[in-house]
Amino acid sequence: MAPTTLEVAVTMYDHVGGEGPLRRLAEAFHRTAVADPLLGRMFRYTGDAHVHHLTAYLVEVFGHGSAFTDEIGGFEHVKRMHADLRITDEQQDRFVELLLAAADEAELPDDEAFRSRFEQEVRRAAAITTRASRLSKAELETRHGRLGRWTW
Repeated sequence: MAPTTLEVAVTMYDHVGGEGPLRRLAEAFHRTAVADPLLGRMFRYTGDAHVHHLTAYLVEVFGHGSAFTDEIGGFEHVKRMHADLRITDEQQDRFVELLLAAADEAELPDDEAFRSRFEQEVRRAAAITTRASRLSKAELETRHGRLGRWTW
């Protein structure tokens, strides 16, 4: 019996096909977020830097390298960038909705195991950034954490 895709792929990064598809995901998400009436104000000022940072973030959490942490600042950067934004529950839900839709546009794998795990991790990450957005930068200085890897 031939192994399934998930038995062959060691990481989620391998499963999606590497950095190219993750960059397409970041580009598709950013384009729709900028145009979205609920989220647009938070993304309009970020430009290409957001696509670059989101791509590096996705590459790292999907299990490849540590460029986001080493070059951009990792989890501490994520917290700083979201501090004081006061993201609402409705905005959090919309973020998740747009990122999941962007996965379709970027043609990420649509197998149930991947999509289920991807959605769980996106929802968890959105909840973390929403909590950070409700704190000031000064309050965040006392809280530490690290960027985790998304695994099966």
